[in-house]
Amino acid sequence: MNRKKRKTALILLLAILCVIVLLGIRGTRKTIDKAVPTRVCEDNRTTYTPSSITISGTLRKTWSSTSFVGTFAMESYEPSCRDGVEAKINWGDNEYPILTFFYAGNFSPLDVESIDIDKDMDRMMVTLNDGTIIASENYFVPTEAMNGN
Repeated sequence: MNRKKRKTALILLLAILCVIVLLGIRGTRKTIDKAVPTRVCEDNRTTYTPSSITISGTLRKTWSSTSFVGTFAMESYEPSCRDGVEAKINWGDNEYPILTFFYAGNFSPLDVESIDIDKDMDRMMVTLNDGTIIASENYFVPTEAMNGN
């Protein structure tokens, strides 16, 4: 009887390990569908206007990376809102996200200079090549950048 209990425990342990490994390799998928309120800083960063970013797609998390594929439409940046435009955000091993847009078979960062976004896609700041900053309301942007000081 003791031998049978050990065998059962070993089989159960192996099954649990297999599930953990499969989740780590395949990852988990989560559907994201939300609008994040943002502030847009233009005009040499002296004023900001309210806006939003619509996020709708799939967030995939594995042991080694996190990625998002879907809509990432920045209301104040028209090219990201066009019909058929899809975005991919990839947080690789280095934790710095990379944003790429797909449109009509082409890959492009559009005019995005940089992006800082958490893996839950709640807190973010996007900087465009012309200096425009699009930041979520809960993202700290130094007052010098917001008020031009």
